[in-house]
Amino acid sequence: TAQQTFKVSFYPTTVTIEASRGSSDTHLVVDRTTGQVTTASSSPAFSASPLRTLSAHGIMGLINLQRGPYVVLITGREAVGTIGSSTVYRVSATRVVRVADDRTPSGFDAADEATYVRLLENALQTPSFYFSYDMDLTCSLQRQDSGSNDVFFFNKYLAEPIINAVGSQSVFVLPVIHGFFACKPVEVRGTRFNYVLVTRRGRYRQGTRYLSRGADAEGHVSNYAETEQIVDFSSGDQMAYVQVRGSIPIMWAQVPNMHYVPELRIDVNASHERFQTHMTRMIDEYNEVVAVNLINKVKYEKPMGDAFAALSAEMKSPQYHYVHFDFHKECSRMRWDRISLLMDELSSLNTRFGYYEKKASHVQRQQLGVVRTNCMDCLDRTNVVQSELARLALEWQLRSSHVIEQTESVSSFPLLRQMLNNVWADNADTVSCAYSGTGALKTDFTRTGKRTYMGALRDGRNSVERYVRGNFFDGERQDSIDLLLGAYRVQASRPFAQTLSSEARALVGTIYVCLFMLAYAFFYPRNHSWFGISNVA
Repeated sequence: TAQQTFKVSFYPTTVTIEASRGSSDTHLVVDRTTGQVTTASSSPAFSASPLRTLSAHGIMGLINLQRGPYVVLITGREAVGTIGSSTVYRVSATRVVRVADDRTPSGFDAADEATYVRLLENALQTPSFYFSYDMDLTCSLQRQDSGSNDVFFFNKYLAEPIINAVGSQSVFVLPVIHGFFACKPVEVRGTRFNYVLVTRRGRYRQGTRYLSRGADAEGHVSNYAETEQIVDFSSGDQMAYVQVRGSIPIMWAQVPNMHYVPELRIDVNASHERFQTHMTRMIDEYNEVVAVNLINKVKYEKPMGDAFAALSAEMKSPQYHYVHFDFHKECSRMRWDRISLLMDELSSLNTRFGYYEKKASHVQRQQLGVVRTNCMDCLDRTNVVQSELARLALEWQLRSSHVIEQTESVSSFPLLRQMLNNVWADNADTVSCAYSGTGALKTDFTRTGKRTYMGALRDGRNSVERYVRGNFFDGERQDSIDLLLGAYRVQASRPFAQTLSSEARALVGTIYVCLFMLAYAFFYPRNHSWFGISNVA
């Protein structure tokens, strides 16, 4: 696969960007005052020595902060696998570089600008950005010829100034996904293939667990992600199975209030259009949809299930189906084998949906529908069900390719089963970290096929961490995501100005000191040697 590098040259009034291949003599030219992007051919204008030059593996895009434009560069990449002949890279390092000249605009505040840059850098530090120079990772194999998928083009907001100047197909436009990618070589009875798993997280209504829930006015939902399982044979033949997760598509929120279970707010009256818009868009994208709802049918989660069922009943499309499976009730007391009840219920629809298949560069079949799975967070219960659906799909694919016998399953091959379980558990942890800040719960079942008491203890630890993050630390992480995705656009105002009174600041400081002393007393009790004579003598 061909690689790409970019040369970024700084001149007094402009910054030019040159590609090592695929752009002929065309350069991008960025005005250092306005941030406007234009194109130019090689000319004597570029012969002057630049003030400085930088090299990059990709251009994620441009963003305007208070001082002016900044360019976001991919400065580190790691090859993590292939899809067909195309290499997939993980972004291992980025750099936010000021394009704007040294003039200070009206209303500029250096502290605010430093905060914006820090927020942007924090959002880029996640190790979950992926791209390829030769294929568009925003699209599943079935949709490779339809252009970039706007929903999963995670850096679309940053790339827009470049797209407006040169079009979406330019070598300067590099679609980057945020999510998960794994590529594992497999051999079963002499047949070699790569098992590939790709999760693409949506860029709309993205955020942290308690600060981003439900559907917005445009029908976009929180924690929306498409996961594609690919069987990539060494012969060039490919099979793919796609499934989707996403927040319950109604207007709802969980308001952090220091309680372990936050306050639940639902507005069903404001949800009708949002629900219809979301599901109609999904039908347009995937042809047919079965929504699998895994939340509890009783107590705290019951109003959510009732609203979902009522709105689903209003969907008159024969291409929409709704299934409610109370995961916690059916699988209580560690009876996780009862997930098979849901698989049986979905069997006829899932079989009709099928999967994508290409042989000798010719499409043999297409996937005709998708399973959309959700729980409250679209994390833990969702991960378990999606991994089971993926296992069944893999068995169909390997049987139809005569790799395994009709009577055999993934469990007949321990190494294959272990690989599949670990990849899906890693995917679960990655998606969970992006949304909740911790690894997923219930991954002991995903990795081993059974629930364990040690796994339950780990879940308890992660649940406590989620509580702390959700109540105290997710606000700034949400700000970082909003800035990266364009949900917040920088204005000339002072958003970080101190608004607390001196009394309130003193109270906050006192609380922090008390919390510190409590933690210190807990970890270093009075009889501990830290306070002993040995530390004084």
